[in-house]
Amino acid sequence: MVISCGAARASIVPPGSIGKTFVAGYEATEASEITGMHDPINVRAAVVSDGTNKIALASVEVIGLLRDVVEMVKDRLEARGFKRRNVFVFCTHTHAAPDTMGLWGPRLGVSGVNRQYLYFLVDRIVACVVEAGASSVPVTLHHSRGSIKDNLVNFRREGGIDGTVDAVTFKDEEGRAVATLWTCTAQPEITTRVNTEMSADYPGIVSGLIEQSRGGIALFALGACGGQSPECAEQGFDRMASFAKKVFVAVENALAGEARVDGDSLEIREITGRIPVQNGNFLIMFKLGIFKRDVAEGAITASVSKWRIGNLHVVHLPGEPFPGLFERVVEPVEAAGGHVMVASLTNDAIGYIIPVGQFRLGRIDGSTKWLDPAKKEGFIGHEDESLGPEAGRIAKYALYELFTYKKVLAIGAHADDLTIWAGGTIKRLSAEGNEVTCVRVCDDWEDCVGVPRAEAMARNKEECEAAYKILGAADVLHLGYTSDYLAGLDGGEYIKLRERVVRLIRQRKPDVVISFDINGNDEENMDHVVVARAVNEACWQASFDALYPEHFAEGLGIHATAERYLFARNPSVTNFHVDVSDFIGEKVEAACKHVTVMKNFFHQYALLARANKLHVELLEDPKYDDWVRANLFIKLLYGEAGARHGVRYAEEFNRIDAGLLKGLARDES
Repeated sequence: MVISCGAARASIVPPGSIGKTFVAGYEATEASEITGMHDPINVRAAVVSDGTNKIALASVEVIGLLRDVVEMVKDRLEARGFKRRNVFVFCTHTHAAPDTMGLWGPRLGVSGVNRQYLYFLVDRIVACVVEAGASSVPVTLHHSRGSIKDNLVNFRREGGIDGTVDAVTFKDEEGRAVATLWTCTAQPEITTRVNTEMSADYPGIVSGLIEQSRGGIALFALGACGGQSPECAEQGFDRMASFAKKVFVAVENALAGEARVDGDSLEIREITGRIPVQNGNFLIMFKLGIFKRDVAEGAITASVSKWRIGNLHVVHLPGEPFPGLFERVVEPVEAAGGHVMVASLTNDAIGYIIPVGQFRLGRIDGSTKWLDPAKKEGFIGHEDESLGPEAGRIAKYALYELFTYKKVLAIGAHADDLTIWAGGTIKRLSAEGNEVTCVRVCDDWEDCVGVPRAEAMARNKEECEAAYKILGAADVLHLGYTSDYLAGLDGGEYIKLRERVVRLIRQRKPDVVISFDINGNDEENMDHVVVARAVNEACWQASFDALYPEHFAEGLGIHATAERYLFARNPSVTNFHVDVSDFIGEKVEAACKHVTVMKNFFHQYALLARANKLHVELLEDPKYDDWVRANLFIKLLYGEAGARHGVRYAEEFNRIDAGLLKGLARDES
């Protein structure tokens, strides 16, 4: 595969016809109406593709965008071929652009958002991404790193300065820059609190200088910015220009020492979860409608994500993270030769993300933010602009998950079991760089009505491997047991099946096992029940050194599986779901590779309908082929599961993991 990239830039200066806009960025009191423009604000976009996957990167020169607005962008880009999780909209956080969040209105408690401007902005972002995609050319990647640490201050505490300047340059075959994605940890807050002129602050100036010097389009992303300000914070436009020159010099110095990034494929990961809103002031703003988003049971949905090419990892967070959030994650990656870049305020703006160990409990109260206001000594207001301490804890563990690559062992009784019940999850895991092995226990010969046994077995094996290839399995194993006869295994034969699964676990050393749940209700297929029993017993027994000692003579060792994702026809327990919305197409495609099995599957459903004196046109009319039936069946069934969890499509499991041990574990933040 070859990496390609295209880039574009578009103005997002508000048209004069849309009415008043208010300056965003400082105190949430009576904001000022924008009266003019010191320098223009823009959206810069890049589209990166490996021929199979493509991502959209959009750097928007505004204070921040909440999830609801980003979802509008994703809706429109999805219609243009982008998967939703592959869209990254990050804001530069300039404190001198129109209010796009609602916090800076004409009066306290009144939103400052001009909805016409938001729709205009969404249109510009989408158009810019489309233009970028249309100009794609083959590129190579080059990473650079520098620092402006000496030009930053931390009013919160001594030290606490990161100062990293990162850049990745996408160069065409002639060595010219197509796009440069650069980051810096200094908050763009050099304009004064009384300023009423629009400005992109220092990132806009520096991006322009990079474009003049290197060519192409320069996209800025705010790095791990929490607690870090320019030395000239709030000192006005003259100081902004001089600070921008210092940052540009740091970027140029870094680019002079750039190193080639080797890699020809894109990996995209996303982790979505619920974060409790512990900040009472934020809850009031949600209730007043100042912040437009769903707050169900006192929590909001947010995502952290990452894309990777070769050893370059670009991490996207939905708020403003403190540097300490990353240390334990980044250090081992970079020690192994990797590069980690941080892009804050991506796809949401949830406030400061403060590591648990740095969060000052009791500080979400809106009181004085300086220990000594006259000296501006000891700023203690970041907690007032945070969802709360849980946000830091949840984000930290999500970051660990982003950088944890797992071995997955998926075991089904029949060819279509894994595809139907867990195909989206398996595809998502494999697409995110995890190593997946799929195991089929039975030979499926009785699922082939009217086909000789030898032909049926050969056909099902071929179709099974084609399906699992779509799901991204690195290896497919067939144990060869006769379908529909597992219930007849005597004690010794069952023990042998269990031993084979224990051996697989000890050989493959999976972090995750996916299989049947023995607690399913009304299960009529005893193959499913026997496989559920054998797999779950094997997960337990594989960690015992007294069981199957003959394995140790072969060089194998004991192994404990961290997690099990268990599915069932009629589950009695579902405590975990996987959002498979972006992979539902591959799930359907894989299901349709099981041509022989699916033919029998729908034939059985037709017989059941007839037995109940029902005529189901979808099953009876030959104009509906099995692809149509599979597509409708899967999307209806897993769409219902998605609706239960607020996503379009989901697969549900009984997840077994460390259980109570998680509550006993020490938080090392």
